[in-house]
Amino acid sequence: MDVLMHAGRRFADLCRDLYILSQIVDATPGSARGWRWEVRIAESLARRGLPVDSVPGGIEVHGVLPLSGLRHQTDAAIRCADAYVIGEWKAYTGTVPKNELLRFKAVTDDLYDAMVEHQPRRPVLRIFGIAGDASSELRWYAARHGITLVERSRWPAPVLASGNVVWPAGDGPDQIDRRRLRWLFRSLQEVYPRLPDGSSRLPRALPQPTVDALLDVQNRWSDYLWNLLDFHPGRFEGYVEHLYGI
Repeated sequence: MDVLMHAGRRFADLCRDLYILSQIVDATPGSARGWRWEVRIAESLARRGLPVDSVPGGIEVHGVLPLSGLRHQTDAAIRCADAYVIGEWKAYTGTVPKNELLRFKAVTDDLYDAMVEHQPRRPVLRIFGIAGDASSELRWYAARHGITLVERSRWPAPVLASGNVVWPAGDGPDQIDRRRLRWLFRSLQEVYPRLPDGSSRLPRALPQPTVDALLDVQNRWSDYLWNLLDFHPGRFEGYVEHLYGI
């Protein structure tokens, strides 16, 4: 029995690569660690051939300016084969402050208000990559709004739901669990469905126990994937070394 991870330029590949980077602990103190984290991501994604734009405030993101006219700073606008992605990278090694995610949601909402007028041909996805972990409350908030979280303690939902992982025969998430995992990284088109008059709406929130159950699906399959990798000592480290030369 073996576990393989296909390479590629799809959104799930981006999430996998960020997750691998989050496993590399950087002991650099203070703000320098944040700068090193952003540089490491940029270099790694460039090495993988993913088109990435670092976007200072006031510059177009995926061809649009924020509808509000506010000048937003965005860490990355990434064009995956299957999605337009807006990314934010934070080097917190502990729990991420909630205001960081709240700000990211507000910025991406503002950008999407402009993008949706151009009817993007690919799903618009947002990803929040951190070097540490999110609290259970922050995970719930991200799931509620379709924000993909990449953190150290669990494999990202897009990786677990995709075909990038070749599970041993008979193992791996079934179609029901894949649908549950996909709910955790919905596109902005799904988060804010368009009404006939052109306006958007925020669907009714799922009950807390339902969201908790969806997050538990990710926890369960993440643990199972790590257990499979542990059957092959050095496989994960070898994959990191092959992919990043570190």
